Amino acid sequence: MEHSVENVSPIQRKITVTVPAADVTAAIDKAVRRFGADLSLPGFRKGKVPAKVLEKRFGDEIRARATDELVNDAITEILDREKLHPMSRVQLEGEVTPVARDTDLSFTFGFEVLSDDIKLPEDLSALKVEVESAEVSPAELEEITGRVLRSMARLEDVTEARLPGDGDVVLVDIDGVYEGKPVEGMKAENYMMQLHAPKEGEKMSELDTLIRTLHAGEEGEAPMVCPDIFPVEDLRGKTITLKCKLHKISREVLPELDDELAKKAGFPDAEALRKAISDQASNNKIRTVRSAAQQKMLEKLLDSQDFPLPESLVNVYLNEYLAASRNDMVRRGMDQKAIAGALEGLKEEAMVEARMQAKAQAFLMALGQREGIQVSSMDVDRQIYQMAQESRQDFRKLRETLWQNGMAGDIQGRILAAKALDLMYGKAKKTTLGADGKPLTELKPEGSSEGDKAAE
Repeated sequence: MEHSVENVSPIQRKITVTVPAADVTAAIDKAVRRFGADLSLPGFRKGKVPAKVLEKRFGDEIRARATDELVNDAITEILDREKLHPMSRVQLEGEVTPVARDTDLSFTFGFEVLSDDIKLPEDLSALKVEVESAEVSPAELEEITGRVLRSMARLEDVTEARLPGDGDVVLVDIDGVYEGKPVEGMKAENYMMQLHAPKEGEKMSELDTLIRTLHAGEEGEAPMVCPDIFPVEDLRGKTITLKCKLHKISREVLPELDDELAKKAGFPDAEALRKAISDQASNNKIRTVRSAAQQKMLEKLLDSQDFPLPESLVNVYLNEYLAASRNDMVRRGMDQKAIAGALEGLKEEAMVEARMQAKAQAFLMALGQREGIQVSSMDVDRQIYQMAQESRQDFRKLRETLWQNGMAGDIQGRILAAKALDLMYGKAKKTTLGADGKPLTELKPEGSSEGDKAAE
């Protein structure tokens, strides 16, 4: 078999293949034998139909099978021999002519790869990263405890005449009007939401502000400037009238953290529940601190370089971003036309985010390939099983679907990137920071722990 590799661009490869006539004929003979192994025809015993009869009656199907097998085997062999790692699906160029005896088979295929311009750190142990302290503060423990208690809270209607405030749960009707006409996609009836104080540096929304001026049973309206991502493109930047009716105000009634509550939650007593909450807070903090340090280290390595990205990888993240946005809009009750307009307005923002994520994955995958990190089928199955659990789907059906549509390859890439990040972080020198942001201690690279395990 002969082949040639053409670098169409820094991230595109095109390979032309010629399979000699002798191999083609051998593949047809093999396909004939396999086809006839379990076949019965009148006048012949099972598996004993002569090859000439088979080829005469089922020639097109036999040649199609032989063609597919030759093409797939050739692609696999060439990718392995050239040590090429496609980032996109392998695409055949044009139709492949079905094989014929004593005739060469020629075809061309192409795909995207990672750029050779990615600059990887030569010595991972020379990397340095600052890590925040993983000690859980009393305020953080209290916040986690509060979340647990709120998950078991009950709602109680507010009967006194007062305005809504932080933490209240309100039931409202919402609508929007522009120049006397209803604004498409804004109408929502019996919508339940909880009021929260705005985060530092953020403004309270017009809807929150309006709701806080109403008593239960009252209606009100206020002007609202439509943001740049407003679903109705013609209204972006314009001022509409926001209308709201407040049906009722409810307050959360938190349970006491006592033995009774602990037993409801599956713990023997309150002390065991408190310990479980403390352990959860500690584990959460360790994961958060580690993730933040890894991200900081990765951003530093990426800030100083630029390289072409496989569009197939960018499109994966772009489609995920838009799909998540669409699902959020559906949950908020927006109609399809309004959703389509909003997604169109989000495309530029989505593309920026997608390219950032694709750049990080491309860098880490290149590192993983250089370091010889392997991703097993078991690794992929574990990830698919987790996806099935979260989405309440049948694992086997989901697994089959993902492998058939090529998405399992995306999962492999992300696992490889995650292992590469763990390896890099494990080998880096870490400096722990105190609450004042000053270094406390310098930790040795993790070396043979998580980093080396990831490479196994």
